[in-house]
Amino acid sequence: MVTTVPYSKEHKQQTRQLILSQAYRLFSSKGFSSVTIDEVMQACSLTRGAFYAHFESKSQLYKEALTFSAFNTALAERKPEDIPAKAWLSHLLDQYLSVAHVSGERPCPLAFLATDVVSRDSGAKAAYTYTYQNMNKVIWHYAQNEVSCTEQDILGLTSMIVGAVAVARNIEDRRLVERILTSCRQQARLILGGI
Repeated sequence: MVTTVPYSKEHKQQTRQLILSQAYRLFSSKGFSSVTIDEVMQACSLTRGAFYAHFESKSQLYKEALTFSAFNTALAERKPEDIPAKAWLSHLLDQYLSVAHVSGERPCPLAFLATDVVSRDSGAKAAYTYTYQNMNKVIWHYAQNEVSCTEQDILGLTSMIVGAVAVARNIEDRRLVERILTSCRQQARLILGGI
């Protein structure tokens, strides 16, 4: 009789993180509809059966991959205690609207998966909506008592910066990309009361 030793919690967590990382990479380059579970698992050098040890569906994987990615972006960083909220907002804008972010390996899921909003999969739409709402909550959290703007202003701001990053990602002229990002940083600061 062959006995098997169950994987440790640490190993399971590492495997889950690997799946999320590879899934995000594939989703961000191909979109929700074009990525298969088999493709994700092949990228991880794991079997399809291993997928179901961690996730119930592709929609669940998509949602968690977006969340995983969002928590690895500049917007998810925690504000250091010694930095005022206005300065932190300025830092977040500079990081988000930067060439490094546009061309980075972990781009904003909102900017690069915008086409997935039209997906027929309700789980994909829900994941995208959740990620967008969370971005607004983070910015509003830092802005609400520090700058003269409303929640409505934040919706306009986030729509603009997500769109700017999506456009910049698809432009090959680096000087034009820099001009787009600089312009949006200026507009974002105006929306936030000139921070």
